[in-house]
Amino acid sequence: MGSFNNQVLGDLGGKVGNIVGRSRKGKYFVYAMPTEVKISNSPEAIKSRNIMIPLAKFASIVNSIPELKYFWVKDKIEAFDAFHKIEKVNFPFLIPERPTINNTIIPEVFVDNKEKDSSISSKGIKLKIFISKLEEGQLEGAKELTGIGVICYFNPNGGKLDYFHLSKIRTTPVEVKIDEQFEVDIEFNEEERSNYNSYLNSILYFTFVSKDSNGTPLRFCCNYRNEFTHENTGEKERFRICDSRP
Repeated sequence: MGSFNNQVLGDLGGKVGNIVGRSRKGKYFVYAMPTEVKISNSPEAIKSRNIMIPLAKFASIVNSIPELKYFWVKDKIEAFDAFHKIEKVNFPFLIPERPTINNTIIPEVFVDNKEKDSSISSKGIKLKIFISKLEEGQLEGAKELTGIGVICYFNPNGGKLDYFHLSKIRTTPVEVKIDEQFEVDIEFNEEERSNYNSYLNSILYFTFVSKDSNGTPLRFCCNYRNEFTHENTGEKERFRICDSRP
């Protein structure tokens, strides 16, 4: 129900009849609701509506990670807030069932993947990274480098599970070696081991975030997006490194 506040007539809050009042970022808007809403049932319209559910879940988990939200807030993408910026960039890459390998947790889609080799098991994820002297400038001023990621588990291995499940991961500060391959180990906790065993596939969205001495994010250094197949054999699984470009 709508209301009038503050003045003789005041500011309209909510819906009164077919008039709606909204306040966004200090600006006040009033608009009329359409008298008739037509919903398209074309294949394209149905697909777009179905994508909104996984899109909202993906945007929500990315937006919940403070370092990633920091970069989305600062980016010049035209949208109301960080959440809607994440939705706007990622919408073209989702399918109705889930996110895909082309989705991104940072406001850059085409960032080179410096990953040379990777593996996954119920114990966790291992990434082998190589950063050259030419790329060293990306770390200028950094006092700390932290790995941050989102895993999309999909294709349930039986049971009454959602088709996909999203979870957050992060590393402790990483020591970077220039012009030398180094490993990043992401150890799974009990919940992540359960996720790994409950699904047949997963996608890792991962980036390094550099921070200054005050812990303020400086920049993201990469955009790793890799797809896993879970064999659940208890052995070290290997996966194909997929091209991250659409």
